[in-house]
Amino acid sequence: MFDAKQPNTMRLVFFGALMLVAGAALAFTGGPPDARTNAPGETTCTDCHGTFPLNSGSGMLALTGLPERYIPGETYDLSLTLSDPDAARWGFELTILEDGGSSTGAITVTDDGTQTSTTGDRDYLKHNVFGVYPGTTGSASWVFQWTAPAEGTGAVNLYAVGNAANNDFLMTDDRIYATSFGAEEDTSVPVLDLPHAMTLHGAAPNPFNPRTEIRFDLPRTSHVRVTVLTIDGRRIDTLADGTLGEGAHAVDWDGRSHDGARMSSGAYLFVVEAGGDRQVGRMTMLK
Repeated sequence: MFDAKQPNTMRLVFFGALMLVAGAALAFTGGPPDARTNAPGETTCTDCHGTFPLNSGSGMLALTGLPERYIPGETYDLSLTLSDPDAARWGFELTILEDGGSSTGAITVTDDGTQTSTTGDRDYLKHNVFGVYPGTTGSASWVFQWTAPAEGTGAVNLYAVGNAANNDFLMTDDRIYATSFGAEEDTSVPVLDLPHAMTLHGAAPNPFNPRTEIRFDLPRTSHVRVTVLTIDGRRIDTLADGTLGEGAHAVDWDGRSHDGARMSSGAYLFVVEAGGDRQVGRMTMLK
């Protein structure tokens, strides 16, 4: 405690330092800095949460959904789980690299508690302010999709770091865990140069206000899913998810999210999946 007789400047310095620490902790609630995955050339969250050595707690990081051998171009549903019996607030960051050290494949956000970022030639998936799950004890999980890279990429490695925090909004007494997972390319499955299962014509009008149509042709009856995403890959709404017949189709989007909220002006992505084919387009909403 400070003596009331101490100069105001000393008290200001003390409380200013406290505010800086608290501010940094709150900033990391929205997502850690890039390059903290323990990948080659990177550090970990112990840079800031340095009370305990790395991997010194009784918890662990686990990954499900990544096969030992991936099929080029295949999309996998992955889940990262961080556990620690003493934690009540959670965070993570991961990247997926080929042997040369650059990101490979494509990460798609499917969890409201995650976000993506990019620094140099590396892409990262990490928690956001909704993905720290304050007060949740025992463990926390985050799900996402990874589309494997093209044929000939070879082995890939997923590097992940997790923060099992004590929920006091400070950067002390938190446990940091790091691990990695590898997958080889499956060369036993031939990758055929098949024609697209559909022809994507794009959105029209584009730019648009207040609505547009996503247009495509199907060469045969197929199960079709049409999804609208933000530029960073967060799902806004699923416009279609069912069987459509051969021929021309148009799916309408009225510029609203799945819960009816009007989206702001700007650029959006649409994804059309049909018969094993997945194509992505871009559209812009004006106001």
